[in-house]
Amino acid sequence: MRIGILGSGQLGFMMILESRNLGYEFATFDTNHGPSEIISDAFYGPGSERAFVDSCDIVTYEFEHVSETTLLLASQEKKLIPGIKSVDLKRDRLREKQFLRDGGFPVADFEPAFSAEEALRKSRKFGRSILKMTTGGYDGKGQFQIDWGRSSSHELPDANYVVEEYVDFDYEASVIVAREGSGNKVFFKPAVNVNHRGILLTSSSPAEDHGMEAIAGQLADRLDYQGVLAVEFFVKDGKPMVNEFAPRVHNSGHHTLHGTSISQFEQHVRAIAGLPLIRPKLYQPSGIVNIIGRSMDEALRRKILGIVGTKLYWYGKEPKRARKLGHVNIIADTADELEEKISRVKNTIYGGNIDDYF
Repeated sequence: MRIGILGSGQLGFMMILESRNLGYEFATFDTNHGPSEIISDAFYGPGSERAFVDSCDIVTYEFEHVSETTLLLASQEKKLIPGIKSVDLKRDRLREKQFLRDGGFPVADFEPAFSAEEALRKSRKFGRSILKMTTGGYDGKGQFQIDWGRSSSHELPDANYVVEEYVDFDYEASVIVAREGSGNKVFFKPAVNVNHRGILLTSSSPAEDHGMEAIAGQLADRLDYQGVLAVEFFVKDGKPMVNEFAPRVHNSGHHTLHGTSISQFEQHVRAIAGLPLIRPKLYQPSGIVNIIGRSMDEALRRKILGIVGTKLYWYGKEPKRARKLGHVNIIADTADELEEKISRVKNTIYGGNIDDYF
């Protein structure tokens, strides 16, 4: 069987690396060149959409912002897993939020706005709010924090927005669920996530559940989902609120490459291919530090790997500010030791100058 992956980034790269043992072939389609092209059995670019889909038994995606033509073609040929509904919702923040609210999932209060002027006017209702462009944004892009208590004027690009009440959360967390086409589900342990300028910087697992697994499972069922789904939460006073979901493997699940009985990447391939899922077992506290905006050299590589319990993943991308270029997996015997190691790795990578790279 040949599995097609839409997108050639690091998520597809790790999906192929982790699933080679299953004996499948992998093809990649992208309008650009990326890490997974290097290890794909075949790479397809613009103009070869039909050939790509025809060559594959199943087509999945590593990211939401992929070729629309190829995505629709794979869906029409009934080869796209997860289905088109999930990725369509994800590519429009307003539709995603409305879907969550209509389904009774806990979300922050929000209003739609169809111009910058309307967004600013509606944001006054909340005093402090997050304005999110409905399309195109990820890793903090297309998001603007507004606080009318501190400023009487703000400037925004003219676009459609979700005007969302600011949530003064205690921390951010995520749960990754894998669901078979039959509806059977398994869960990875929740993780606590720390973002810097809207980009995930560190993640650590396990975290307290607070009902997040149940919510993630209900969402997967409502989407009639097949594959790995990540659900991101705000947690305030022990109560979770859904921030957003990602219909794919997710950055906060990278720790499963090191400290869990199965990685999110192999689990996703198992789910879409109809293979039995493995109930994940977290062997020991695990986490990651993302390498963002800085190049790798031998000195840095040696310093990182000199910290016991680390494993380096380098994506082979061209270094660019605020770009995810790699990550470090970290395992430890206790949660306290994990946090100490995460801090050491972070300081090794960025020193005291983290803003120079974001």
